Amino acid sequence: MKQPAVCALLLFVCSTSPALSQTGSKPTQFSRFPDVINCPESLLATVFSAAPGQDISLSFSTDFSFSGTVVSNEVKYSNLRSAVIRSPYFNNSVFSISQIINSDNSYTYTGRIINKNYFDGYELKQHASGGYQFVKVETDQVIPDCLRQ
Repeated sequence: MKQPAVCALLLFVCSTSPALSQTGSKPTQFSRFPDVINCPESLLATVFSAAPGQDISLSFSTDFSFSGTVVSNEVKYSNLRSAVIRSPYFNNSVFSISQIINSDNSYTYTGRIINKNYFDGYELKQHASGGYQFVKVETDQVIPDCLRQ
């Protein structure tokens, strides 16, 4: 008889705990923006011509632009370039992007717009037809535990 009562109590505590709610104690930052934003590949490529310290504005759609300062833009390997842009307009959120040069000299992009202090962010994904989209994600799902401290 005690087991159902204990299970019910645990279920109640878990479902009402703020730490386990959808956003926990972190506010959302991108709630007024769409869950999916199309990104022209040509616009992604422009990031890699910007120098560190340069201000840059990327208008991904009529509904979403990301403006900030290029923090770094480096060639990591002969086939990998990475850049980071920090935006004061999004509470110092960071757009981290990498350009991979494939063996056929085509490019693949990967990246994220995140801020560890906010619940939501965007991950850059390539869809089946080859185009790119920002897809909304929960930051706690994409930031490793060691970086959240």
